[in-house]
Amino acid sequence: MTALCIISHPNPGSLNHAAAEHIVEAFSEEGHTVHLHDLYAEHFEPVLENEEILRRFSFDEIFAQHSRELTEADGLVIVYPDWWGMPPAILKGWLDRILRPGVAYDHRGPEFGDKETVPLLRGKRAMVVCTTNETNPLSQEAMFALWRERIFGYVGITNVTFKAFYGVRSSTGAERRRWLQELSELARRWM
Repeated sequence: MTALCIISHPNPGSLNHAAAEHIVEAFSEEGHTVHLHDLYAEHFEPVLENEEILRRFSFDEIFAQHSRELTEADGLVIVYPDWWGMPPAILKGWLDRILRPGVAYDHRGPEFGDKETVPLLRGKRAMVVCTTNETNPLSQEAMFALWRERIFGYVGITNVTFKAFYGVRSSTGAERRRWLQELSELARRWM
């Protein structure tokens, strides 16, 4: 099986990066192929320009690569920090530019009539891993609903797993090691 893993945290020494590394390692140990993309390290340009919308594709090879790997993958993993109750802007830009018509969904119907939305990622699975300083697990439920219903539901992904790590700022090294071990075990079961 193949997975596309997207990490969106600017600090390579962050818990988010450690989480992505544990996921990739667990998948690799199970014999799966993983395409890992660090949006900050790749200097991913999150701004979707109108010309790109009209063309329905980007001339930039990095966007073509991400789109191709998403299409070919059996699963999508997204790792990010909760900033102000949302993912970082770079991840929102990735969603805008990669989960695009012709890759993640399409519209079919008469040119000037009502269109039917056709999800193109049916049969794939998704895992969302989030770190937050919040300590109340209910604080993430709205974000998970957004991923489940508005993002993945729109593109046809119905098998979605969420894992959040709460109280990151006040966590101990031992807690973080335990979290990463839990995440490795989850990743092994997930694929």
